[in-house]
Formats: sequence, structure tokens, C-alpha cells
Amino acid sequence: FLSGLTNQCDPSAAGAHTVSATMAWWVLAMVTHSGAQKHAQAELDAVVERNRVPTFDDFQHLPYVCAMVKEILRWRPVGPTGLPHLSAQDDWYEGHFIPKDTVMVANVWALHHDPEVYGADSDEFNQARFLDRNGGVRFMPEDAKDSEGHFSFGFGRRICPGRHVANNSL
Repeated sequence: FLSGLTNQCDPSAAGAHTVSATMAWWVLAMVTHSGAQKHAQAELDAVVERNRVPTFDDFQHLPYVCAMVKEILRWRPVGPTGLPHLSAQDDWYEGHFIPKDTVMVANVWALHHDPEVYGADSDEFNQARFLDRNGGVRFMPEDAKDSEGHFSFGFGRRICPGRHVANNSL
């Protein structure tokens, strides 16, 4: 029975469903936040005009669009509970004992909607939270220079190896 299921998997489509689901949330955000949509369109028009699509070389000149990508991944993560992990050894965390082989699930939704990190409007779509005073993309939290600013791709050594492809696709 299970061997028949393995043939159902298409490794070439890895990430396609998560990117399309994220884009569906982005469409909702643009419908409900027309000002953000207009701002992003103006930025795109200024950088690439209307005669071509953006390239990877354009990313550094599209901070507003990049901030929108970070915000949509934070605001509506495709995997709100992340992927389960297994503890490799006995451990203690904030006074709680975690035995070896315990299945742990990170509450990505709660992490992404923490008002202490993302502000009082953490439940709202607000791409500006990922922009600095000069309009460039900012890191969140400020001391996490290698952070995506969200945990949609996981964290630590088990972070999604396709996160760069996903970001570029979005």
C-alpha cells in the first residue's frame, strides 16, 4: 500500500504549492490594501518600467516589494505550526524537561504575531514593518542580521533548503 504512494510524489514540484498558497494570501492582501499595491506598482514601474519583468539584479532596487514578500510570509505563514522536530537528546528549556525523542512543534503563528517583536499591529498586514527609515529593507529583530524576519522557513540547522528559491519565486 505505502509503496504505491511513493510514486505519487513529484520532487520537481517541491515548494510549488507553498509558493502558490503564499501568492493567494498576497492577492488577498493586495485586494484589501490597495495603497500597498499602488506603492509596489510605482516602485516596479520606476525600476523596471513596463517593458520587462524584474530580474534578480533588480532586487536591491525593490525594497518595498521585498518587504511585502517578508510581510506576507510573516502575516500568513503556509505552515503555521512549522514542521515537527525530534529532540536528539534530553534537554531543559526554561525549566521544562524535554526527554530525548520528544516530538516538538514550533508555533510559528504565535511567533509571527508576537506584538513585542512585530508591534501592536502584528495581526495586520503591514509591509512597512520591514522597511527602515530610509526605505530600505530592515532586519527583524534588529540584531538578527542573518534572519529572514520571520520563521516561515523554519530555523536553525533544519531551515528550509529551498528558502532562497521560494523568496526569489515570490
